[in-house]
Amino acid sequence: MAKRRRRKERRTLPLPAHSRVLAAIGLLFIALFIVLLYTSDDRSWQEYIGAGDRAYERGNYAWAEKMYREALQYAEQSDKDGPLVAKTWRHLHRLEQARSRSVP
Repeated sequence: MAKRRRRKERRTLPLPAHSRVLAAIGLLFIALFIVLLYTSDDRSWQEYIGAGDRAYERGNYAWAEKMYREALQYAEQSDKDGPLVAKTWRHLHRLEQARSRSVP
């Protein structure tokens, strides 16, 4: 009978505790960087929308429209057919509806 060869098992040494912590922190920084990278484009748009929403809530429709138009311009520069353009048009539509209700 032929003898079976045993496979040598590779033993991996466990990482020291501080290496695991450093690896976890590194992964956290990478994830944070990725999130910031993708949200930075929307920050300016969000500021315009926020200013428009605050003006809309106060009934200052002229300023709200100006801010929404700025947001629309920013969104169209980023991506002509993107979701920010559609969201901005919804805000403008809501504003026009409110204006038509407030005019006797």
